[in-house]
Amino acid sequence: MIRFFLLLTFLFSFEVQSQTPNFSRYVDTLCSNYFMGRGYVNDGHLKTANFLEEKFKEINLKPLGNRNFFQYFNIDVNTFPYPVEVKLDNKTLIPGIDFVIAPESRGTKATYNVLNANLNNWRSFLNSKKDFRETIVSLDVSGILDRDTISMYNELRNILNKIFPVLWISDEKLEWSIAEKSSNLPLIKIASKSVNFDFSTVHLDIENKFQKSLKTQNVLGMVSGSRKKSIIISAHYDHLGMMGQVKFPGANDNASGVSLLLNLASHYSKNPLKYNIIFICFGAEEAGLKGSKYFTDHPTFDLKKVSFLINLDIVGTGEEGIVIVNALEENKAAKKIGEINTRLNYFKKIKIRGQSPNSDHYWFSHHQVPSIFIYTMGGIQAYHDPLDKSETLPLNKIEDLYHLIIDFVNGF
Repeated sequence: MIRFFLLLTFLFSFEVQSQTPNFSRYVDTLCSNYFMGRGYVNDGHLKTANFLEEKFKEINLKPLGNRNFFQYFNIDVNTFPYPVEVKLDNKTLIPGIDFVIAPESRGTKATYNVLNANLNNWRSFLNSKKDFRETIVSLDVSGILDRDTISMYNELRNILNKIFPVLWISDEKLEWSIAEKSSNLPLIKIASKSVNFDFSTVHLDIENKFQKSLKTQNVLGMVSGSRKKSIIISAHYDHLGMMGQVKFPGANDNASGVSLLLNLASHYSKNPLKYNIIFICFGAEEAGLKGSKYFTDHPTFDLKKVSFLINLDIVGTGEEGIVIVNALEENKAAKKIGEINTRLNYFKKIKIRGQSPNSDHYWFSHHQVPSIFIYTMGGIQAYHDPLDKSETLPLNKIEDLYHLIIDFVNGF
């Protein structure tokens, strides 16, 4: 009898543990070197989509209307698949830390003479007859706080970069992104703290690869219910990928959201509701919300039957609370989330914002689908840089958000 009781205790313990959400496991995996920053170098986006399809099958999600979980679409994207180098005289700068390449830049391999430009002298050297073919223009805006002056320098940068390669030296945090076009000349953004000397030459070794009509995909799965109405839970899986030898892991943005989505999918696979729960991992969010735009223009099911969409993006912190975007339009849902939070004390603060085209909920709202976007506040400030990595992402409130979403969804 005692052995039987111990066996039951063990089996119950195993079942409880197997249902316990594990957020760090997915974040660590998605930030690993295999996925190459989940971008468009060495098939990082495709490797990630294949991984998600595998997980959807393990969780026992069903595909929507066809035999696989993918919805394909095409994008244009400028990439930097080979090691990049920037030297100021003989000092080699560290990519991702000392500099980033503007994502629309064209590659070059050359050594340039430096021409220091400012708002006062740029017209005079443009009007001169000097040969500037081996010249790079340096614009140093570090220490300038006036917004109007910075705005004028931005306009000047755009003018000069049509004629010259440009160095943009500033105090602003270095952040990278993805471009869907390629310009004629390179633009290099350099952190002012990395330039503590006068330099006269700049050596650039950059090779870009512009990919036209690259095939990528959304990943969709469903837990079926007995009614025709649906709720969508979404998160984008793509990130910035690689800039030469530098990986942008994207732990918070948005391995955290994907991890939360997969754990919610696992929960609802074991605890189905009366309506459909649809899970969508969008591609090409970082390329301009391309995946969600394509999906809402080419839906695989009737969007009129969607009761609500919850989009999860940057949810790896939370000690300062959460933000609900589009809460002013969806005020009833925001109020309901607030009531749940007040009763169960998940977060110390819920901040509401109006609509913004800052994540994949946006296009659903344009198609009259009630939608919100949730992200967390506090903790690390790494964003669109190599420091957004799994090792330093706390994930200390993600389980609270997991329970808050379950409480909210179960109330429909």
